Amino acid sequence: MLPFLPKKMAEEQDNEDELIKELIPWYLASEKENLVLLEKALAERNFPVLIEIGDKLYGHGKSFGFAHISILGKRIEIAAIQQDFTMLRDLVSAFKEYLQECCKRYNVD
Repeated sequence: MLPFLPKKMAEEQDNEDELIKELIPWYLASEKENLVLLEKALAERNFPVLIEIGDKLYGHGKSFGFAHISILGKRIEIAAIQQDFTMLRDLVSAFKEYLQECCKRYNVD
């Protein structure tokens, strides 16, 4: 943190945590849409789309409290750059399983 900026007050942190909790169902629903796009891109071997979605997953998973989504996103991005179809298939499958677990835990249909 820059020394001239004030530190967040505890109540601000609590408000941010509550806001993120409220957004989790929306976030998981949007990830289900990304899963559909990933599976379609995988079937078409559309590596640019796989790279793009992997990058998105990497960029926002941790922000919503889902570090594992970020990790999978980065791995998907790298595998797509390398055009490693077998690895991509396994990673998309792992993402699907993890997303299903998360949706169940947060009651997202």
